[in-house]
Amino acid sequence: MTFEEDAWYGPQGHESRLDLTSVSSRDLRWHCFLGAWRIEHGTTDISPPCGWTPLFDAFHTVLHVMEFARPGTERVQVGFTKNDERIRLEHRGDDLVLSPTCTEAEIARPTAEFTDAGRDFIERELGGLVARRPALALYPAVRQLSDEAGLTLAEGTELPGP
Repeated sequence: MTFEEDAWYGPQGHESRLDLTSVSSRDLRWHCFLGAWRIEHGTTDISPPCGWTPLFDAFHTVLHVMEFARPGTERVQVGFTKNDERIRLEHRGDDLVLSPTCTEAEIARPTAEFTDAGRDFIERELGGLVARRPALALYPAVRQLSDEAGLTLAEGTELPGP
């Protein structure tokens, strides 16, 4: 999984107009840090069809997949972004299968690989974002996301004391 802010999508986001220490969870999830989210394995591409995705919505989708990857969960669907497209998730033996509603393609890999790839994606992208915009580390929703993914934010990003 990769995420790239680019010259067209990036400026469409609201992050440059908002105080990132107090931005609403809704704005952070849906209107900030827009870019191209690529979900590929080999030559199979199940990326969102809309061309842009808010990064924090991608994080939430990945967390849903990681939650589903736990043993004992049933087949489910999660949304890509604020549209009608979905990713179907299904266990087949030791594999987790992702198949989007927007294409006939699917990716089937061992469940642990999906969990590791999801954690790596959030760690890489969230860590890089916090490094570029340290104010985000002060935001409770970012800390919660980090905790849910089992990550620790970089040194120097501690919340201020009372």
